[in-house]
Amino acid sequence: MLKQRIITAVILALIVVGTIFLLEPVYVSVLFAVMMLLSVTELVNMTISRAAAVQWSLAVLMVGLFYLALPLMDIRFLFYHSYLGLLLWLAILVYLIRYRFSGSWGLTTRGLAWAISMLLIWICIHGLLFIHQHFVQGSWMLMYLLTLVWVADIGAYFSGKRFGRHKLAPTISPGKTWEGVIGGILLNCLWISLVYLLSAGWGMHYLAFLLLGLVTASLSVVGDLYISLLKREAGLKDSGKILPGHGGILDRIDSLIAATPVFISGLYLLGAV
Repeated sequence: MLKQRIITAVILALIVVGTIFLLEPVYVSVLFAVMMLLSVTELVNMTISRAAAVQWSLAVLMVGLFYLALPLMDIRFLFYHSYLGLLLWLAILVYLIRYRFSGSWGLTTRGLAWAISMLLIWICIHGLLFIHQHFVQGSWMLMYLLTLVWVADIGAYFSGKRFGRHKLAPTISPGKTWEGVIGGILLNCLWISLVYLLSAGWGMHYLAFLLLGLVTASLSVVGDLYISLLKREAGLKDSGKILPGHGGILDRIDSLIAATPVFISGLYLLGAV
């Protein structure tokens, strides 16, 4: 299982890194559009409909709106987008603390979960494209954001396996532990410091750069737990089956959906945008 996960992760990383650094911006937007397309089909399946026709119709509609909205995504608009995303994730964090499994969500609740989740995916995808296209070193900054999530996941996985004793959210995701979260944060401290040495923090002070990275990585856990909650209420183990050893697209980008608006909001607040 671990071998399969590693092989899939390496292939995905090569596709993502190759597209970001070697191809024209239009192909980067296509990559993110495909990410949105597949994640929306999985989201619809977990919330409002198991019918493939409904899933793909809504996914295609969202991708169409994604491209229509691109000319509107100026700096100020992206700030409000990201700030809204940050507030939504903080509200979701409060909800997760109070959450109790029901297994009997009605259509209204599922519809609300779908609408909020669609908005969060929308904010994430536009934010990723903004980072890549707005900054002079946008490709490197985008990779840095991705690695914050990846390093947190790697640190959490191995430290949780080795030291995990205290459950983080047993009613949502029994496999996650506080020791895993701490391990991911500690590993990110080292990674953030290394990136700062190599990049000079793109003009930010070290402490600000460190704080932004740690807050982003920490709140990315909320995205992981939120998608786990949706899967649990839907009675599903994985969001999909497209990625061997990982499940679906949402299983891979759940943390990124939360991390992106946090990261961009932090850049604004620190004056880096």
